[in-house]
Order: sequence, then C-alpha cells, then structure tokens
Amino acid sequence: MAIPEQALRLRNQENGSIEVWDVWRQRWIGLSPEEYVRQQFLHWLVSDFAYPKGRIQVEKKVGGAGKARRFDALVLSKLGTAFMLLEFKAPDVKINPEVFHQIAHYNRHISAPYLAVSNGMETYIARLNPELGPPVFCAEIPRLDSF
Repeated sequence: MAIPEQALRLRNQENGSIEVWDVWRQRWIGLSPEEYVRQQFLHWLVSDFAYPKGRIQVEKKVGGAGKARRFDALVLSKLGTAFMLLEFKAPDVKINPEVFHQIAHYNRHISAPYLAVSNGMETYIARLNPELGPPVFCAEIPRLDSF
C-alpha cells in the first residue's frame, strides 16, 4: 500500500535545502527522502486512523550497552506499552529481508506486537504472535483503539 499525500509544514533555507516541522520532536528537521516518508506516514496515522500524536515517539535510542541505535518511530498503546514499531526508508530503497532484519533487531528490545516498514510506495505490516509461529502480514493498518 502506498501512503496518500499528507500536508506538511515546510520551509526553504537560504542554502536551498528544505526543512519540515516535526510535531513530535517540536523542531525543524532537514527534509531527506527518508524523513519525507516518516512525516507522511505518521501524519497519515493521525489523520486517517485517529492515532493520537502523543502516543507516537520518534527516533529514540534502542539497544543495550553495545552499539545503541535509534528506531524511526514507535506507537504506544493506551497503557503506554509498545504497539507498533516502524522503520522508514527512502522511496528508492527496496523493502527487502535486510529491512525486516533491522526492525526485528530493534524489536528484540521493544517487544511490539506489530512491525511496519515503508518506503512510501510500499508498506508492509506484520503482526507478531510468538505462540502461533511466524509473523502474519496485515492487509490494513491496525486499529489502535483496541489497544
């Protein structure tokens, strides 16, 4: 599934670069292709699926004492537990097994029941259920209201 176009707050810099206002980090961010996909996807979750802005975290550290990394975004349940971990890629980056390996690695520390990867053109969402075996791919964005 492709992400429908969302209205973003943009500004041009004197050097010709473009920045986007990130409502989650409350600051202007350089508009890289990956950042564009992140902003489009998160605004889509809020506008079309009623995900509360306050339950979305962006670029927080994950990992142990070794090489700490940052996840792209995490949606929290109403109880404050992990609901859906998200990984974003630029539109020209293919969604392949390496992308799923990356998000699965992050999820070892988070334990979200849903994983989502998107490059804006393709989006895949998997529901994890350790008791029943392998992940099940979802045809739609999961509803947050039941969590």
